[in-house]
Amino acid sequence: MKLQLNKPTLATPSLNIAGKIALFLLIVFIGYYLRGIKIPEQFIFITDTLPEGPFSFQLQNRVILMLFLITVFFIAGKKYKDLFSLSPLKKRGTYIWIFGVMALVILLMHQPLSFHLLPLRFGEYIQFFMIVCIIVPIEEELFYRGLLLLIPYRKLRYVMLIISSILFALIHSAGFSTLLLGLALGVLALRFRNLWVPILAHSLWNVFSMFF
Repeated sequence: MKLQLNKPTLATPSLNIAGKIALFLLIVFIGYYLRGIKIPEQFIFITDTLPEGPFSFQLQNRVILMLFLITVFFIAGKKYKDLFSLSPLKKRGTYIWIFGVMALVILLMHQPLSFHLLPLRFGEYIQFFMIVCIIVPIEEELFYRGLLLLIPYRKLRYVMLIISSILFALIHSAGFSTLLLGLALGVLALRFRNLWVPILAHSLWNVFSMFF
């Protein structure tokens, strides 16, 4: 008489998927929480010296969220390593895509362009440039094109493209134009399966928006 050993029961695929969805939603919730939390003054280690008014960037929150997302991607390990590959930036076709998509957004906006200078001193221009062209693009692309678009299942990529673009537009004042920009950046992220491409495009767009 043979003894039959009970094989350990494996978790069903539905439970695995439910767990991944729950973890994903938890990370998204933490991200929005870190972006909106009011930080006590004694814990503020990066100060924004730009004049108050339209230049409100929540710089401290953005840096904290950026560090959190970098940690999440680092913990994920090799699975998402290709998202940070520099190889697409070495190809000429990448820049054709970037400038082509950005030009299409400008055409669809139907807004007259005029050169202008912000009422800032030279030192404030340097800080403004560092914030809107480096910190903001990295933080927003890690969250909206990275976490909300490239991380979910590929079968949901077009749904998440719309959702992430709408959420991206909701945090900005210029709703429709930002929605177009979010869709454009999402297309670049999906086209190259890479985050540096939309980060670069976002940075160039912000430089353009500083003066036009």
